[in-house]
Amino acid sequence: MRSLDWLDRIGLPPGDPAQPATSTGRFADGGWYKWEVAGALDAASVRRLTELLAPHGVRLHQATNTVGTMRYLDAEVVDLVQTCRELGVQLRMAVGPRGLFDIGGQKLAAGPVAAASAYRLRGTDQLAQAVEDVAHAVDLGVRGFLVFDEGLLTVLDRLRADGVLPAELRLKASSNMGAGNPAHARLLAQLGADSVNLQRDLDVRMLAAVRAATDVALDLHTDNPPGTGGFVRGYDVPQMVRVAAPVYLKTGNAAQDFSDEPPSPRQLAAITHQLLLDQQLVTRLEPSATPSDQPEF
Repeated sequence: MRSLDWLDRIGLPPGDPAQPATSTGRFADGGWYKWEVAGALDAASVRRLTELLAPHGVRLHQATNTVGTMRYLDAEVVDLVQTCRELGVQLRMAVGPRGLFDIGGQKLAAGPVAAASAYRLRGTDQLAQAVEDVAHAVDLGVRGFLVFDEGLLTVLDRLRADGVLPAELRLKASSNMGAGNPAHARLLAQLGADSVNLQRDLDVRMLAAVRAATDVALDLHTDNPPGTGGFVRGYDVPQMVRVAAPVYLKTGNAAQDFSDEPPSPRQLAAITHQLLLDQQLVTRLEPSATPSDQPEF
């Protein structure tokens, strides 16, 4: 197809590769991957996960709180920040208010188009509230954020570049932005994302194509909660590391319902078990791939 030549001409891969190459991208310390757990994580949850992983010599590199600062007391956020800093775990927090919390009707509609836009910000006032949410979280010590809206991403990137927000601020593009192809992932990186969550159901060839289009770190789900399919990728995980490094491997999602409540002890044990299963496969099937243990922020 002529369109494949056109994609190649503008620096995009001319198709998903039949034989995905090994990525040469790495984190700054030379590591290929970091382990991440996302959910309604509080300080106690993060501490317990690190305790459960420690006897196996495995580190939790990043915790992403998907509820966000808007839904926590300041003291709870500070506790989470200090705990993560003490344990050497990178912390990212979701930005509020988001369409899920406001009076808009998108989240109530049954159609898939409405659901796809339910996380976006509505109006200038809500955009300003989201920026305020980030600024307040920065005051509390947060330096990593999960961003759901492309417009907000551009604003935060500009404020970071202008010195209004700290230069070390890290911005993760949420999977709710829907990135599922090389052009979309590259665009989000150009808009200011330091890492990009891809759609959860991309096969290894598709992941390799995205990696060919951008150097940005990719966030890949090794398993999913029931609400987004509930599948566990298992043997795909070593290949995901090989073709898409550097990657954040988001694991343990299948053990959670992603409510606003912290994971229960049973769920924390199941998250740990899933992470160790994935680590076991990576170690056995892609032994040259090493984790990145040096925090980035």
